[in-house]
Amino acid sequence: MNPDSRKTWEIECDGERVAMSNNGGKQREKRFDSPEQASKYAEKEMWSRLKKGFIYSCTEAEPGNPLFHLYIGDGYTGSMPLAAIPETNQFYAGYVVGQFEKEEIYLIDEHGQKQLASVLEGNHLIYDMFYCPETGELLINDSHQISRLAADGSIRCCTRAVYESTLSLSGSRALWYDAPHLVVTDLLTQEIIYQTRVAPEKVNGHSLQLCGGLSRSGQVFAYCTQPGEIVICDLETHMEHSIAKDISALTVAMGFSSDDRYLFTQEQYGSWELKCYDLGTSTLAPEWKTDHVKSFAVHPSKPLLAMYSYGQVHLYHTHTLRHILEFKPEHVVKTCNLTFTKDYLALYSDYGCVSLYAI
Repeated sequence: MNPDSRKTWEIECDGERVAMSNNGGKQREKRFDSPEQASKYAEKEMWSRLKKGFIYSCTEAEPGNPLFHLYIGDGYTGSMPLAAIPETNQFYAGYVVGQFEKEEIYLIDEHGQKQLASVLEGNHLIYDMFYCPETGELLINDSHQISRLAADGSIRCCTRAVYESTLSLSGSRALWYDAPHLVVTDLLTQEIIYQTRVAPEKVNGHSLQLCGGLSRSGQVFAYCTQPGEIVICDLETHMEHSIAKDISALTVAMGFSSDDRYLFTQEQYGSWELKCYDLGTSTLAPEWKTDHVKSFAVHPSKPLLAMYSYGQVHLYHTHTLRHILEFKPEHVVKTCNLTFTKDYLALYSDYGCVSLYAI
């Protein structure tokens, strides 16, 4: 449906057959030589309607299929920030307008309906963002400066702008880099819980190694600032220990499993894998192996992990590390960003399309 004109358009793809209709009228049918040709044609037709303002909706989607597709725009899509609102199926998405005139942040519900939540005027680029329900704020990494964005649009800067940063959130606890320290702060009390001085090194002579992540309980955090190790820090005892890693790989993202048993790290340049470390043994999980991974997400409360690799989304159960679902997402050129809502998987593609998939 087009929410502005109220016009409707329906499409059905079944094997070699594609059927379409406008405004509930008579179906027009096309047949193809193969299901692949039919699927490709259906995707092309859907994309054409999405760019005209229609929202694709399927409320009873089977696992691996979209509940909705929403085209946001064809502006800058090198950064595709998503932030789920915990225990709901709503999420935020950021979109750079034009030639960086501003960045708009939309609140999107499970039906694909969006509302403009905030506007950052001027030259902004949000790399990561998280929603903190305890404070009702979005915590954003805006061009490597960490800020707190309130519902009324007011912004409080937490760090100075630097060449590189990292950001993670668990409950009301936030982890960020404020040179030269990694800092864990309680956003409710604004108390610094822990900080450690780090000196990030370059990997392969060109990329600064700086990445951190808070556990789901908020009691532990991991960080990587040296090419050959990941450091695990207990925030209660302040004890640290390190885990050896591939010295030639750049760690660009981290995520703990919902039970804090595993730490997943996304690597670049060395292996391009999603590594899985068993925190009980401080070693790589022997049964875990992935290929070229572009993005991943871990569910904050369920034993689920999703990754995007070679054009497919793969879903895993993190208690058993078992592969449970695979599907090809639509409207993706080379990569996408992923985040879990309460019941679904949100996807932001480099075509400027936001989708919600049943899992």
